Amino acid sequence: MKLLPKFLLRAMLALTVACFGCGAFAGGYPDHPVRIIVPFPPAGPTDIIGRLVALRLSELLGQQFVVENRGGANGVIGTTVVAKAAPDGYTILLTASGPVASGLALYHGIPYDVVRDLAPIAIVARSDIVLVARPDFPAKSFQEFLDTAKTKPDGVSAELNTIGSIHHLLTELLRVRTGAKLLTVPYKGSGPAIVDLLGSHIDVGFESVPGVVSYIRSHQLRAYAVASDKRLASMPDVPTLKELGLTEFVAEPWWAVMAPAGTPQEVIDKLSAALAKVAEPQAVKDQFSAQGMTADWTTPADAAQFVKTEVARWADIVKVTGAKMD
Repeated sequence: MKLLPKFLLRAMLALTVACFGCGAFAGGYPDHPVRIIVPFPPAGPTDIIGRLVALRLSELLGQQFVVENRGGANGVIGTTVVAKAAPDGYTILLTASGPVASGLALYHGIPYDVVRDLAPIAIVARSDIVLVARPDFPAKSFQEFLDTAKTKPDGVSAELNTIGSIHHLLTELLRVRTGAKLLTVPYKGSGPAIVDLLGSHIDVGFESVPGVVSYIRSHQLRAYAVASDKRLASMPDVPTLKELGLTEFVAEPWWAVMAPAGTPQEVIDKLSAALAKVAEPQAVKDQFSAQGMTADWTTPADAAQFVKTEVARWADIVKVTGAKMD
């Protein structure tokens, strides 16, 4: 019998080893710690969600999932780390919408393409947005606020808690659609913006419900309207912007888990299945609720389609409003 050439034997052996590795990869994943990059500083809502998710994934998959905060450039720095990482499932992203959807049309020179370089695994949480005012602001209702803002050019200040956030773009859309003449003031996060609202150093701002609901209930801030489809159970007396005639103003902050594009489908599916179980315990649901967030889960395909839709939606709003980075 004629022997096969050595080069062919080596090729067949390599292919056999590779195929064995492919089959074993998903079954053995993860076999060492996984980094979850949170592209924002510690203690914010994205970091809080990241740590809840990391703890549960560690329990469910038997390996340590470690949160690594890589803040800077409104989330672009940390997102770039993941977009350029090896697609092996050991570096994944947990992010708010800014660096992967709502802020993209504002940022310049982004070194990644969300659709090309990132693979959405799931949307894991959502929240709601409310327009609030400092406690001593004279306008008692949304309409009074608008009347004041229209008749006093730059006389009403509005905080932008993060450039490129949904909150920022809703502020710009409000200005364009209503004729409100707002003096916008950028901040590096909700924390300092809310402090200035409470201290009456700034007049109004769009904020996520978790950060301000306790101040609304204690009358330290006034709620004008929520940017949701229906009134919120936590604030049933506060109207929606939709019912006030601003039908475009239905938006919610969301958080997603993503991996580098090219990550094996078996790994994506394993992470997706685990993420579906993250919020099963009532204690975890309560932790999300305490932050004013609703735990969520979508399939990778649904998450990818949702992100594409959000990228297009907010890019259109940036065009309409002429929103800028500063």
